[in-house]
Amino acid sequence: KNNQQRATELVDKNRQYVVVNAFANGPFGGNPAAIFPHADGLSDETMQAFAKQLNLIETVFVLPEKDGIDFRLRYFTPGAEIPIAGHPTIAAWIAMMHKGVIDVAKKRSYVQVNQAGTQEISIDNSDSSNSVVTMKQIKPKFIDAAFAPTQIASVFAIDVQDLHPELVPRVVDVGLGHIIVPLRSLDALMRVTRRIEPLRELVESVGMREAQLFCFESIDQSLDLHTRNLCPREGLEDPACGNGNGALAAYLSKYHWTDKKEFSLRIEQGNIINMPSIIHIRTVRNADEIEVYVGGSGVVMLEGQFLI
Repeated sequence: KNNQQRATELVDKNRQYVVVNAFANGPFGGNPAAIFPHADGLSDETMQAFAKQLNLIETVFVLPEKDGIDFRLRYFTPGAEIPIAGHPTIAAWIAMMHKGVIDVAKKRSYVQVNQAGTQEISIDNSDSSNSVVTMKQIKPKFIDAAFAPTQIASVFAIDVQDLHPELVPRVVDVGLGHIIVPLRSLDALMRVTRRIEPLRELVESVGMREAQLFCFESIDQSLDLHTRNLCPREGLEDPACGNGNGALAAYLSKYHWTDKKEFSLRIEQGNIINMPSIIHIRTVRNADEIEVYVGGSGVVMLEGQFLI
C-alpha cells in the first residue's frame, strides 16, 4: 500500500511545463522562463527541484487563487525562491493563453498575487499573432544612497567620463531592488563588464539585488533607449529584465522627465548576448505617486513534461 501511495504521489508530480521567451518578437530572442500552468499540489521542495533541473533564470509555478485574485505565481531561480520577477510574469501569462488556462476572448484583465503583493495584468490581443501582456508594478520606493563616480566606474570597468554628465545613479525598488546607472553613450554601455564580486558588494551595500544600466541611444532607431541588466550571479547576462525596466521607468519619471505626467517607451535589451528583446514601459504620475507598467510579448519555444 505504501509503495502504491508513493507511486501515486510521484505520478502526480509529472507536470507539464512550457518554456516561453518573454519580450521576444521571434524565436530565439527575448528571455526564456519555464512555466508550470498547473502547479497546485506541488511541494516547495519539488518546485525548487524542477527549477534546478531546468536551470533557467527563473521558473514560474501558477496556482489557483480566490477572493478576487485569479492566480498566485511563485518564482524560483535554480537556487532559491524570489518574491517577483518581470519577464517570467510576461511568460506565465503567454503560457496560460497557449495552454487554454485563460480565454482572452472573454476576459482580458486579471489580478495576480505573489510574495511582493498583488499586480494588475492586462492583455492586448488585437494582434492575434503577437499578444502583449502588461503588468502594473508595485509602488516604487526611492532609497537615498550616494555613489562616488570612481566607485561606479570601477565596478563596471569603464571610465568616469563614460557616466552620464547630468544624471546620477539612484536606487529604486519595484520588487527586486535595482541601482539605476545612466551612461553617456551606447558605446560606453556596450563596454561595461559584468564583474560578479564587485557588483555583489555594490548592490548588497544598499540592500538591492541588481543593477540596471542604460543610455539614451539605441541600435534600432525606432526604439527609445538601450539598457542592460547586470546581476551578481554566475551564468548568462539577463537578456530582458521586466522588473529592472520597471525600476528604470520610475527613475526616469522622478529624476529626468519630471514635467511629464505620462510617457511610454519601447526599450531594447539583450543584443550584446544575441538575444534581442523589446520591453514596453509606461508611467503615469498621479499627484505625488508614480504608477509604472511593464509589458511585452512572448514566443512559446518548448513544451515538456517531467517524468519522475
